[in-house]
Amino acid sequence: MYKVFLVDDEIVVREGIRNSIQWDETEYSLAGEAPDGEMALSIMKDIKPDILVTDIKMPFMDGLALSRVIKKVLPWVKIIIISGHDEFHYAREAISIGVEEFLLKPVSSADMLKSLEKVSAMISQEKAELNSLENMKQQVRTAEDIIKERWLWDLLTGAIPSEDAIEKARTMQIDLIASGYLVGMAKIGCSSPVLSEPLAAKIKTASLLQKQQDVVGFWHDQQTFVFVIKKLAQETLEETAYSFGQAVKYEIERSSSCQVALGIGSPTERLGGLNRSFLDARKALNYLVKNNEYKIMGVNDLQESNELDLLRLEGDPLVERLKYAETSDIEEIINCYLKAIGDKPLSDSLISYYVIGDLIIAASKLIDELGGEISEVIPSLSHRSRIEEILSSREAFIRELRNILQEVIGYRNSRTCGKYHAMILKARQYIDRHFADPDISLHSVAEAVNVSPNHFSTVFSQETGETFIEYLTSVRLSRSKYLLRHTRMKSADIAYEAGFNDPHYFSFIFKKNAGISPREFRATLATAKES
Repeated sequence: MYKVFLVDDEIVVREGIRNSIQWDETEYSLAGEAPDGEMALSIMKDIKPDILVTDIKMPFMDGLALSRVIKKVLPWVKIIIISGHDEFHYAREAISIGVEEFLLKPVSSADMLKSLEKVSAMISQEKAELNSLENMKQQVRTAEDIIKERWLWDLLTGAIPSEDAIEKARTMQIDLIASGYLVGMAKIGCSSPVLSEPLAAKIKTASLLQKQQDVVGFWHDQQTFVFVIKKLAQETLEETAYSFGQAVKYEIERSSSCQVALGIGSPTERLGGLNRSFLDARKALNYLVKNNEYKIMGVNDLQESNELDLLRLEGDPLVERLKYAETSDIEEIINCYLKAIGDKPLSDSLISYYVIGDLIIAASKLIDELGGEISEVIPSLSHRSRIEEILSSREAFIRELRNILQEVIGYRNSRTCGKYHAMILKARQYIDRHFADPDISLHSVAEAVNVSPNHFSTVFSQETGETFIEYLTSVRLSRSKYLLRHTRMKSADIAYEAGFNDPHYFSFIFKKNAGISPREFRATLATAKES
């Protein structure tokens, strides 16, 4: 199945393409759509389609500009350009970018399917060529390549001084001039003993490197790929590193049975700092290999962070605080409660009853959100007599508070994502609160959790098993189903209320996920009530 992404600022055009093709009866799935290139780029990085269908003339970022970026950050994507302008210079520029197909509006379903068949045939041919032993033989390194790779390895490991590195690199036709650097290191693990598997990985990375002027990379051995990100213009090192790292991982894993673990080092402004960045990348990679995790991880993810402290804001409801608290925070929480109660006997203080009630409710909500039952996690709270017992003395009160907090935090940690659970929970919280905003994006959520978009996209999909877009869509669909059940709002109004800015696209996505249209969903509910 080939994933297709559609970009056009005219809703009528998107709707026409979307509805004129019976996607379920083809080998293509419409994975998403956007009204402009800027929005499309953010979504496409997340869902990684195989084919892009885009208009040329659009606001913010036009189709040609989008195509240039896509050929760089998602180089496997095949592009079909649709245009209302029969002008040669558009076609010529599209060809120079590497666009595979150029169609003129209006586009019939037959023309679109024909173009999709052409580009999908290209994808199949590339896969066949990749598996060709003859092609692989042509990828054998020359003696000059080996000398370059050894020199780069020595530079990164600190075996040679960095003072004359740029001049020496220039003699070997390696461009190291930049305003900053960052090292990444990947290790592949192949389940198949066939020699073609690691060779296929090498071919893919070689193809990626050809399209990246800001990346220098090489294979140190059969399993280890090392790359240096160079900072050019306004590009950030981390964004480029995660973008390239995702491309490497995706390309290798989609074309072979190999898996990729990839560590990203710390940024440095000088060539002399390359060794430190390299050691950091190796540190992150070693952590992944040791734990048998085929993921992408930055060295900063290994270091202790103040993120939890930043999340524990004064005045947050207890249920929110429990989402991010650690066991080391338990005594602080207990002391806050004791301070509020004062020196009065607990059984005579209304505040003490409120404290216990508040904690039980907060614990119940959080455990319920995580798919559990409080009666199973903390069985003692199901007995009403326990409240009186808890308030019988200050010692019993403190002991029970401590026990409840430990049980809740322990259960939460067992159900969440280890070191990333704070980031994931905060991101989900942000999405749950802002899903109705049609402008919510990968960038805005990444900003809310204080990491780069590519970093957030990588962590979120790795830790949750679904992409940001998939989670956002599921939240929006849950809201729309609630409104269909409990209100008489029109389907179009529900679409806007749930965050979809196109009612027709809402209906398409709803049917794609639920198997029936919103109208049929509501009719089914009405029938169930009558019976």
